[in-house]
Amino acid sequence: MFEGKRPPEPVVLLVDNKVRDLDVAALIAFQLERRGVKCYLEPLEAFRAALGAHRPGMIIFNHLTAGHLATWSRRLAAMNVLTAVLPNEGIAYDPDDMRYIAGKHHKDAHIDFMLSWNEPHANAVRNEYGGSKTKIEVIGVPRFDFYFEPWSKVFRNPAPVTSGRPKILVCTNFITARYHELPKEDGDRFFAPWIGRIAVMGDHRKSIERHWLGRNRFLDFLKALIDADKYEVTLRPHPSEDKEFYRRWIEALPASSRAHLGFDPGSNITGLILDCDLEISCETCSTAIESWIAKKPTIELTFERDPLWYKEEHARGNVACSDPAQLVALVDQAIAEPTQREKQPARQEILRKWCASPDGTSTDRIAAIVANAIHEKKPADWSQLSFNDHRRALKLRGRNLFGLAYHHDTLMPIKRALFRKRYAVKDFAYKKSIEPRDVSEARRRLRQAFAATL
Repeated sequence: MFEGKRPPEPVVLLVDNKVRDLDVAALIAFQLERRGVKCYLEPLEAFRAALGAHRPGMIIFNHLTAGHLATWSRRLAAMNVLTAVLPNEGIAYDPDDMRYIAGKHHKDAHIDFMLSWNEPHANAVRNEYGGSKTKIEVIGVPRFDFYFEPWSKVFRNPAPVTSGRPKILVCTNFITARYHELPKEDGDRFFAPWIGRIAVMGDHRKSIERHWLGRNRFLDFLKALIDADKYEVTLRPHPSEDKEFYRRWIEALPASSRAHLGFDPGSNITGLILDCDLEISCETCSTAIESWIAKKPTIELTFERDPLWYKEEHARGNVACSDPAQLVALVDQAIAEPTQREKQPARQEILRKWCASPDGTSTDRIAAIVANAIHEKKPADWSQLSFNDHRRALKLRGRNLFGLAYHHDTLMPIKRALFRKRYAVKDFAYKKSIEPRDVSEARRRLRQAFAATL
């Protein structure tokens, strides 16, 4: 593709959460490299270091809605390094939320390409950036490509071992429940970017409490499934949740109750959905949408119905359950009638509107857009690299040499032991970051899946 022309500059793709985002980032990198463009995957915290370390022609962010990132994007533009935004969460049912992720409060960010999941987001970006030079492309939801061949082979279990019981996947998403038991300042810091900008987050401490109450109430639903003693149940918390809360609860159960209960906090969600007979989510959760794509029946557990966590538009696509005593009957009904025919119109409308009708080609579209941009751009001006750029690059290379992420803190285990609450958030932030071995493994699985199709 690039024969007879200068070698294309590489791309850096920043990865937020290794459980949720790494595999799709690796797939985008795979698609780019098939087009002759090298792609490096780095944790978000390495966004400055990646400039000098890899000298990219483009950096792909998951957002540019923070002041320091907006400032950095303008520096990249001055050096002729392209910026692209590929959201890792692109569904925003709330209008204020949509305007926020579209960049309403950081219009000073320089964005060359906005890769939108859906038309509502693309339209919101157009409204905010008006006559700017930002190119807006609707590309669908890249991680949903794994529900289609050949990429589903990466996670599909070719020879599942089963007891004959129906497989129930239970997904939780009580992300902010942890802050109810941490210093209030931690929760305030988490919500700080949105307070005063998104009305539904105005009472964020109440929303935190409701997540905490919902998580406690959820255990009654889970116990109802276990006590029925006729399912294989897999519990899957959101990648950003406190997994230890569930681990402690499970360990306290008698051995007989744990016999058909699995706890899987680390696997990619796609494989778990592909392998289940029914998916249960907690209020508004994208795992339900993914289950519709995989043609799995779904049940939505409802709790406090806080407007931040519960969205009526999304709920219309699911069978609802607010009473643990009714859950087993609803599960049996869904397994007996898995098409849930009465919910299909709502599901198809949500998939069309918010996910651009997934068809397994989103990452291919992204790679085509990015590769063409890299091929057509003028070379970056690397004479503008500063001493700090070179220092950060050296640190990144050194950490990677030892298999560590850029922001690794050698003393964190000691800090965590001495000051558990003070360092809880920083410790969690590192544990969700990618390390070189994670990237290598993700790339290996993709190569293996692709080779199987040849």
